[in-house]
Amino acid sequence: MEFFYDINRPKPKEKSYGKLAVQQRMRLAMAFLNPLRPVIAESWLSQGKGSKKKAFGQALKKLMEDALEGEYPDQRVVPERVTISTGMLPALRIDDVVHSQQAIEVYFSSVDNPMARSNDEVVLIVYSPEGGVAGRNTHSCSRSEGYIKVELPPQLWAAPFHGYLFVRNATKKQYSKSLYIGYFTPVG
Repeated sequence: MEFFYDINRPKPKEKSYGKLAVQQRMRLAMAFLNPLRPVIAESWLSQGKGSKKKAFGQALKKLMEDALEGEYPDQRVVPERVTISTGMLPALRIDDVVHSQQAIEVYFSSVDNPMARSNDEVVLIVYSPEGGVAGRNTHSCSRSEGYIKVELPPQLWAAPFHGYLFVRNATKKQYSKSLYIGYFTPVG
């Protein structure tokens, strides 16, 4: 007799290709964004309707839609397309970026726009997924200065990192969309 059903026979526990692909996408997105959670909690707060968890979820969704490429199992995050902050404020125009071993300097200009205020704060984010280090400028720099210089922490002197720049207003309630300023390798 041939059995076509037996309650005692275990079912195969193989996951479908689609399920594995989605799980990998989520893992990649979480691994990239999780170290940036404090920045995302602030800059995406309006999209999260006041909830830091929802804000992170919106940023995660945006990364998964825009910044992942490839097919399972060869999917990867494209850092140039990751949005660290989002909002209505006009972004800056990057004129030049100078990277030395211990510092990064960004020269920028601003377009004439009624929403652009000269006292809007410029935020520079440096992030090394490989080194497990992320940081932002500690001193305040305004839109009208046209220049920001940040001393890099020693962990980034010998590690490659990505740079992002965005603007927020003085009350830290409105943000611009982040700009990717580049991938920097150790100088030396």
